Amino acid sequence: MDYSKMKVSILGSTGSVGTQAVCVARELGVDVTLLAAGRNVTLLAEQAEILKPRVLSVADSESAEKLRCLTGGRFEIIYGADALESAVAATNDDVVIHSIAGLEGTRYALAAAKRGVRLAMANKEAIIAAGELINESLESSGGILVPVDSEHSAIFQCLATGGGRAEPSSVKRILLTASGGPFFGMTYGEMASVTPERALAHPTWKMGPKITIDSATLMNKGFEVMEAVRLFGVEPEKVCVLVHRQSIIHSMVEYIDNSVIAQLAAPDMRSCIRYALSYPSRAVASYGQLDFAAIGSLTFADPDFEAFPLLSLAYDAIKTDGTAPAALIAADESAVAAFLDKRISFGDIYPVVRGTLDKINVRKVASPDDVYSAVEEASHFAEEIIRSL
Repeated sequence: MDYSKMKVSILGSTGSVGTQAVCVARELGVDVTLLAAGRNVTLLAEQAEILKPRVLSVADSESAEKLRCLTGGRFEIIYGADALESAVAATNDDVVIHSIAGLEGTRYALAAAKRGVRLAMANKEAIIAAGELINESLESSGGILVPVDSEHSAIFQCLATGGGRAEPSSVKRILLTASGGPFFGMTYGEMASVTPERALAHPTWKMGPKITIDSATLMNKGFEVMEAVRLFGVEPEKVCVLVHRQSIIHSMVEYIDNSVIAQLAAPDMRSCIRYALSYPSRAVASYGQLDFAAIGSLTFADPDFEAFPLLSLAYDAIKTDGTAPAALIAADESAVAAFLDKRISFGDIYPVVRGTLDKINVRKVASPDDVYSAVEEASHFAEEIIRSL
């Protein structure tokens, strides 16, 4: 395939996934038309020099002015959430790589879905909170969502004969693998007083601070459970977490005949991004070949729900549905931010999130406004609980 004819936008290009997306885009030689970042204008300017997009997007006017000075006016520069949403809504690109983290990314996901593009999605929060709205938009526009998270990319590939969404009646279980994080084998009490510095030391993946803490609490795996329910149309009970410390099997699908299909690869996000761009074919890679003899063995264990109770909350939230998943995300964002600021302990994260879910009013998600109001409500309750600790 001649990838030079493929037009691509990269949202969140200076983040962990975004920087790797830039690497893959450069390797494949795709035509990048838009790079969107926040305020890291120095890195964005470097990326622009490499990929030569038509448009650069930043968070605010001050960042836009700094970027204009760095790039010498050689690119069109837009700023603000509304301008980026309009740019995505008007895109003629083939693929939008969405790696803007957090619930704020929902508006861009919906804009891309309505446009009918291939949405290479690395933002799990938008799928969890507004998955039904995104799916409805994709169905109406003829677009397709290809997951970029390693686990959901793996599941998508295991279901590839069904276009990434097998008949739920043929799927017995989705086996969602987890590295177990830095505190695997510890009890809840043993983890209660760990420092942010220790919690940020993930054994396998290099990620931003928020997702690294979520991986330490297994909240991130809980988010992935909810994401799998949204993406693949299965009941929560069919999504089972399996701790796999080597992070070689990225997930598996067990069918009703007890056959299991697994996707294996080196733990490298570039593989997921490459697949999302090349789907339904595959592009040659010069890195990441597995050496099974060197790996030697693969191990598995059930998760400890008592030590990592946030994982149970995720199952509760997706079963409740409506605005409960969005509220869970917002409560966790508040709790993790407070932990990183050393306002609460590691052991306080669960009580903050649990207490918030006990206070919220769950409503049906009929529009993005329902998501945003649920987030505002949950953030308010979470902050009240944090102040009381």
